[in-house]
Amino acid sequence: MKKTFIIIIVIIGFIAAIGFAGVTLYKILDKPPLPVLGQVNNFTLVDADGKPFSLKRLEDKIWIADFFFTTCSDICPIMTKNMKSLYESFKLEPKMRLVSITVNPEQDTPATLKRYAKEAGADAKNWYFLTGERAVIRDLLINSFKLGDVKEPIFHSSYFALVDRAGLIRGYYDGTDDEAVAKLFKDAASLL
Repeated sequence: MKKTFIIIIVIIGFIAAIGFAGVTLYKILDKPPLPVLGQVNNFTLVDADGKPFSLKRLEDKIWIADFFFTTCSDICPIMTKNMKSLYESFKLEPKMRLVSITVNPEQDTPATLKRYAKEAGADAKNWYFLTGERAVIRDLLINSFKLGDVKEPIFHSSYFALVDRAGLIRGYYDGTDDEAVAKLFKDAASLL
C-alpha cells in the first residue's frame, strides 16, 4: 500500500512537471521574436583609455547603445542613471555590454570620458564610453542607428538601441522612461 502510494505520487509529480514544461515552452514559442530594425555598420572610435574601438570588440555580444555628452544637463543624466541600472543588472553576464557614445567629441576627450565613467560607476570591461571624429559619430548615429538629424548641431536622442550578437538592431527604447527601460531589460534578457 505504501509503495503504491509513493508510485502514484511520483507519477503525479512527473505529469505535473511535464505539464509545467509544456506550458512554459508554449509561452516561449508563442512570443514573437524581436524585429530586426537595421544593421550597425563597422566603425572605429576611441575608448576612454585612448585605444581604438571598433565593432569587432562587440562581436558575439549583445549590447545596448546610447548617445550622450558629458556636459548635458537635460536628459543625459537621466539616461546615464538608467544605463547604470542596466549595467548593474547585467554586469555579471559575460555576453552583455553597454556602449555610450558622445555626440560632442571636441569636448569629450578620452580623459573626460574616463572621469565621467568613473563618476557613473562604470567598469571599463563591460560599459564602454567612446569618442572619435565627429563625421564617424554622425555617420554611425544617422546611417546605422537612425537616431539623429544632420541639421542638429549636436546630434542627440533619448533612445537606447538594443543590438544582438550579429550587429542587428532589435529595438529602440526611450532611455528617460522607466517603463521603456524595463522593457529593454526584458528584451535584452530574451536575447541572452
